[in-house]
Amino acid sequence: MSIRNPPKNLYRVIAGCVWVFTTGLTDGVLGAILPYMETYYGISYAVVSLIWLGNAIGYIIIAFTAHMIDSKLGMQKSLTLSVAGFIIMYSLASSGTLFPVIVIGFFCGGLGGAIGLSQFNIFLAKLLNGAHYLGIFHGTYGLGAFIAPLIGTAMVNHHIKWHFFYFIPLALACLNVVFTPWAFNNCHEDLKKWETVELEPSNAPSSSPQDESIPLETVKDDVQEITNEEPKKPEQKHDFKAAFKDYRTWLVCFFIFFYQGSEVSLGGWTVTFLLDYRHGNPESTGYIASGFWGGVMIGRFVLTTILSRMFSVRRAIVVLMILIMILDFCVWFIPNTIAAGVCLSFIGLLIGPIYPLMISLITRILPRKIRFCSMTLGTAFGSSGGSAVPFAVGMGSEFTGTYILHPIVLACYLGMMATWLCMPNIERKGAQTSWLQRLW
Repeated sequence: MSIRNPPKNLYRVIAGCVWVFTTGLTDGVLGAILPYMETYYGISYAVVSLIWLGNAIGYIIIAFTAHMIDSKLGMQKSLTLSVAGFIIMYSLASSGTLFPVIVIGFFCGGLGGAIGLSQFNIFLAKLLNGAHYLGIFHGTYGLGAFIAPLIGTAMVNHHIKWHFFYFIPLALACLNVVFTPWAFNNCHEDLKKWETVELEPSNAPSSSPQDESIPLETVKDDVQEITNEEPKKPEQKHDFKAAFKDYRTWLVCFFIFFYQGSEVSLGGWTVTFLLDYRHGNPESTGYIASGFWGGVMIGRFVLTTILSRMFSVRRAIVVLMILIMILDFCVWFIPNTIAAGVCLSFIGLLIGPIYPLMISLITRILPRKIRFCSMTLGTAFGSSGGSAVPFAVGMGSEFTGTYILHPIVLACYLGMMATWLCMPNIERKGAQTSWLQRLW
């Protein structure tokens, strides 16, 4: 399956990019407008963090029900429901209504985000050169998150109320609620012939001369044979019980939980940390969040493909995590706003490729029987970390100060390292006779 086969796949990728762009706008703007939300409602760090809690609850609910939703609705209707959840969130947030209603809106956004993220991740991973398209998809998220603080900071600096920002993603979501059902119309019939085709490590570096010597004509013949043969009867797609019991599912869950939690926490709370402890200029410090998300965007668009082609995915992610922890120490301890902003931008650059690289490898680690349920549970439950961890930062900041952001982020990366090293090392060929070979 490729970007042009079936022909509508191109439009499906575009629909996914529009969807994830609005998600990026939502996550990216919070760092810039959070202090203004607190002033607008007269609330504390702990109370404003409830927007992330509402979002997290939505993600967790979908984590345990996504397989049932997919069975009942299918991909097209599930994605339409996802966009509808966003429309509810943006409609409520743009109104600037009572804060509890805003929290309900973010809960609806969590429901929609969890449904859409799992469906799009699985669809894109099945494409030929899946890591490339996952990089584009998640890079588009970074683009939205990069633009959002620029717009949000400019608006509040010109005395435009913070909640008017949400009219922008609302307009995009209204367009996408029409475009997405059209793009995914009849997708079940289009894609069913690929249901039983195993995902191959096409983006991993070749590890033997035999792999490199396969004639191109042979590959074309094999692809043509797969395309023309009658589709096999697919295995059970929603074996939730087996996925729930498989240790690899929970490694995916906790890796994504810690990853999303640290990413959104840095994007959402660093500006407040710099205002509190580095006494930054309120009119300009908000732009530092754009530097972080800009790094995420560049990392996903540029580094994902380079790393997937040149290095082992497992080793690349380990090195990226170590470098991120070093840079976060710099942001924490260097008493200079500009230096902290530069380090934060580099953190974003290194964070960017981790998620699409991880998805491209996980789809090869998980058996086909549990792949759908494991991926939906992993992306939905795991992505709740993008709400739960910022909520924990907000609660901790109420009692200790916003510097607690950095110990929490570092703890998340230690958790990521532990779960990642526990994953099966499928990229190492031959017998793994020592613990070092299993880890590295």
